[in-house]
Amino acid sequence: GGARARGGGSRKKLAKTERQQRDATNKALIAKANADTDLLAGTEVVRDIGEKFDVHFEAVAGAQLQASEVEACLSLLSASPALAEAAGWKQEEAERRRSALAAPDTHVLLLRKRPLPDEPPALSDAEAEGWVVIHHPVEPKDLGRLAPLAPPPQPFTQAAGLGGGREAARGEIVGFLQLRFCIQSDRPVLHLQELELAEPVRASGLGEHAMQTAEELARKHCMSGLVLTCLKSNPALSFYCDKCRYSVDETSRSAAKEYVTLSKGVPA
Repeated sequence: GGARARGGGSRKKLAKTERQQRDATNKALIAKANADTDLLAGTEVVRDIGEKFDVHFEAVAGAQLQASEVEACLSLLSASPALAEAAGWKQEEAERRRSALAAPDTHVLLLRKRPLPDEPPALSDAEAEGWVVIHHPVEPKDLGRLAPLAPPPQPFTQAAGLGGGREAARGEIVGFLQLRFCIQSDRPVLHLQELELAEPVRASGLGEHAMQTAEELARKHCMSGLVLTCLKSNPALSFYCDKCRYSVDETSRSAAKEYVTLSKGVPA
């Protein structure tokens, strides 16, 4: 009896040690992923998005988002048909989403339309007719008679209290993917908190590429899977299950709930 008791105690101690080692490994993976300052480095899917859709991803830590970028994301969410059908867009909902976007462990991939190239300066009448125009420098004695030049327009603005010194990039935000590396059910996962696209770019294949990028990020940081929560009434549910191959997670809440938790292993 004593030998069996000692054997059982050893197995429990071993199991506890293994669990502690696993927890430590998972926490280290999450910490490394959150510390990544070049989240998109090495993801081939990002280049495909630029080539096919004239859209590029910009990875931004939640705390580094500009106020204008947060508002652009909230505007996309407020126009979501699924959200409008479920609960509407109330002030408290906006504040909750704003806080989640700016959380320190949030990563946001902004989908931006590529800005149009700057137009070349217009030709003068003489230049248009083929004349060579030589612009003489202004003599110092003439400077006092010239009107001061207006400062050039500033394309970027720094939002007070947000951005941490980061300048907002150019290009209209037409979608975003909100992500969070976390531990769920004792495994490291990439939680897809939001995916929202503007109406003109929906049903274009852009959403599928965004989801593939999330898989690339999960693989890059050795996550065991990807997890998301979706309204059962959301038309995107079939997109996640049929197109992206997600299935109902074993931790999903009761069938009486209006939300369902979906998960997917990281493809090799």
